Amino acid sequence: MSVNIDLAFTVTGVTDEPQAWAIVRALQELMHEEDIAAQVTIGVAVDDDGSYFVSGDSDFPLGISRFYLWRPHFEGVFAVTVAAVAAGAAPEIRWGYPDEEY
Repeated sequence: MSVNIDLAFTVTGVTDEPQAWAIVRALQELMHEEDIAAQVTIGVAVDDDGSYFVSGDSDFPLGISRFYLWRPHFEGVFAVTVAAVAAGAAPEIRWGYPDEEY
């Protein structure tokens, strides 16, 4: 059985713009490996303090089979992917359940 899931994430603690774009490239590769690259938008922004961060979200709900197994896998590889590019960065994933919100 599959469930509809909204995916949103931020990566803070980024040192500079080149590192932010390196994180974006690594996360784009991860999304490709997880077969959701066409459904997730990722970008770089600057907060009010002038610090760079990376953020992304699903363009529409993702239909994920066996989400209870995929979620811990994805959260783990997401954290490892970010740490491989930027050891001091802090990734955060937020999940939404649109079917429960209506």
